[in-house]
Amino acid sequence: MKVLSFRFWILIPSSTVLAAVLTLWPAVGRTDVVLAPGTESSAGGATDAWLVARGLIGHRMIGEQSGTDIMTPPPGTEVDETRQTENRTGEILNQVKSWNEMVDDDTIHIEVTTLSAHQFEVAFWLFPNHRQGCTMYQWTLYDHGRALQSAFWRNDATVLRLAGASDLPHDLYPDSVPWVAFLRVLDAPRDGAEGMIYQQITPYSYVGQEVWANRSKQISVPAGSFSALKVTAQVDVATVMPNWPRFVLHVIEPVVPKNTLYFEATPPYRLLKQQGTTFVGGPEVTTELIRFYIASAAQPVATTAALTTAHAPIAAVLEGVSIPK
Repeated sequence: MKVLSFRFWILIPSSTVLAAVLTLWPAVGRTDVVLAPGTESSAGGATDAWLVARGLIGHRMIGEQSGTDIMTPPPGTEVDETRQTENRTGEILNQVKSWNEMVDDDTIHIEVTTLSAHQFEVAFWLFPNHRQGCTMYQWTLYDHGRALQSAFWRNDATVLRLAGASDLPHDLYPDSVPWVAFLRVLDAPRDGAEGMIYQQITPYSYVGQEVWANRSKQISVPAGSFSALKVTAQVDVATVMPNWPRFVLHVIEPVVPKNTLYFEATPPYRLLKQQGTTFVGGPEVTTELIRFYIASAAQPVATTAALTTAHAPIAAVLEGVSIPK
């Protein structure tokens, strides 16, 4: 199970309604698992070539022996580290290193997630900087250095659409997204901003999540104290059950759980904290920023001032201004 991914499930008391939701929304919400494309991928293009050379797609990602250092950030890149714990027990569920790299006019968001002493995940998302949605996504799970599962997704609306299926939104995301995607779908990272994120959950369907920012506050996490923008995300039940009567959806909506995220209120808009559930049947969890630093630097950096030149990738995605829809 991909615990690094954003997992948001409708937890409804009625077993009848719950069964219907789970039928529409398959377990873990992931599309069919396939092996990563090899270097002979027919995708083509300069970006694909860069991804192969970088080792993000191709045979290197599914080699028999790989370690958590299979993917490391280039020197000079800011790395953010978060830790996720279960609220009830305080048990550490995972620890994530994430950073951004630029390819032409796109941002590659990369995450390396440590799950246990022997299991880890590597994932990337390709975000176009001047429009919404995700262009490409790849995820691989490893155990003792051996690839166990891999998923690859590309946003090509004309190819993704199947006969008999509804049209997919052009600003589509895969079923799994990093936290920054929920800030990215806002018209701007500010109080009162609103947006909608659309995630493909089956070859025939997608689900929407309403996202809004309603106020800023000061919060403290292991990485320090920050002025934070509060962002809330909630599943739009109408996209899960489009044929259900409106009055039923209005009854269900109040019990649909929310996820709360806190982002740094100023550039580079780091994720500071997340609270809520992240996958079906999962516990309440809290994700916190534990440190951030420049790759290859001797010590983690504790303030944002020294990092002004290091976050060009995320600044290019957000910049504090509206992203065209």
